[in-house]
Amino acid sequence: MSEKKGSGTSRTARRESGIAYSRSLRFWLDPSNLAVRLQQAGPVLRTKTGPAVAFQMNDPALIRKVGSAEDVFQFWGTDPCLKDVAGRGITGAEGRAHRERRAVMRPALTAPRLKGLGTSVWSRTGGLLAGIPSDRPVDVRYEMGRLAAGLVVETVLNSTLSPETLSGLARSRSAVSAGMIWKYTLSPWPWLPAPRQRAFRRATALLDRASREVYDNHRPDPDGGDVVSLLKRAAGGDRRAVEHDLYALLLAGIETTTGTLAWACYELGRHPAHQDALRAEVDAALGADASAEGVRAELLPRAAGFITEVTRVHGIPFLVRRTRDATSLGGQSLPARSVVTLPLGALRRDPARYARPDAFDPLRWSPDARPPLSPGSVLAYGLGPRYCPGAAAADIMGPVALAALVHARTFRMARPGRKVRVSLELTPTPKGLSMVVAPRAPVAEGGVPPQGGGAAAGSGAGTGPGTGSCPVSGSGVAPGPDSGSPSGSDER
Repeated sequence: MSEKKGSGTSRTARRESGIAYSRSLRFWLDPSNLAVRLQQAGPVLRTKTGPAVAFQMNDPALIRKVGSAEDVFQFWGTDPCLKDVAGRGITGAEGRAHRERRAVMRPALTAPRLKGLGTSVWSRTGGLLAGIPSDRPVDVRYEMGRLAAGLVVETVLNSTLSPETLSGLARSRSAVSAGMIWKYTLSPWPWLPAPRQRAFRRATALLDRASREVYDNHRPDPDGGDVVSLLKRAAGGDRRAVEHDLYALLLAGIETTTGTLAWACYELGRHPAHQDALRAEVDAALGADASAEGVRAELLPRAAGFITEVTRVHGIPFLVRRTRDATSLGGQSLPARSVVTLPLGALRRDPARYARPDAFDPLRWSPDARPPLSPGSVLAYGLGPRYCPGAAAADIMGPVALAALVHARTFRMARPGRKVRVSLELTPTPKGLSMVVAPRAPVAEGGVPPQGGGAAAGSGAGTGPGTGSCPVSGSGVAPGPDSGSPSGSDER
């Protein structure tokens, strides 16, 4: 693919979907930069944004090497500038301490323990969805933030939050997320605009309050094998240590789940045929009345494909590491404390891996697609020692929550054609996305729920043009009326 061809494709995509690219993020969010420029730049590219210099890894082998070598490349969340925010619990730990914190929680996040998670997510999504107005446009980012916080707390942490705290987390998530980006980016120049600092402090204080509520309202499983029970037992009575881990879990879990669900709603509004097909899958798998009993993600392959494609298209564009000492990589010398970026978005837009890589096509992940694609290729949960410990839970939560949403409601754009922006935050989230979330129209007696694959159904996927179609979701750079935003977070 030539530079000219790539740029033309990007301009067409922006014109059709109304993407509003931020100038500061254009390098990461413009498909012509990601899919073309980086491929031509060699294995390591020195980049500069304002005063910040970074080394971009363009070779997949180097990306995996950097992501896995924690003794050489420091995880961004453990940086001293973020000590007061991310330097708590599992997120702020390194090396042996990090491995030990993961080991404590691991038994609660294995497949046998998660058998009932689908049923719980289905039930709680229905309860939380009741709080979303159906008679007027709603702010999708806020509503999905509230839904994400409720699901993480109630289904994974076996606890509850007050309605005020739940709403507060949804409103303040952006301030925490953006504040961490600014603190990390400006660490050599430690200042932040005063209003942003005040909003950041209020938001982190709310996270502290939420952690205390989760601790106090925790309902342990009878066998004591749930996440919070394991953390309490390992802490030996040290309440503050448990609250630090809960703080980290809330920060990471709410952040990524909010972005995934918000972009999923956006794509539902853009592709009514996919929305109909998802609803038909739920009806076929669970029945039109869809009892909460026995809901499992494996019964919903189309929903799983949709979530994977959301992640591929709208997920975190890159991960960040920092060299601990001077080192050499890809033929270049990297000074100590150099910022190293891993362009996951470029991999997810690689035309050698995906046919029509800029198109939103959940069918590319279908079990029937030929050649088959692996959801693992989108690196949705990071890589190396920082691979998300809750990946198995997220694989259940996303598809089941999506299925519950389309089973109960119909999503449509409140202002068709209006541009949707993306905030500079840890994960890409659509800013200004207003939608009507109306009650689902009843299916006529004896009627057949509508089937559909959407305009992208025949787009195909694989190693080149002409390969079979498939469905699933992933994370990368947004091609829709929004673009993804840079992130240094690969903890979920």
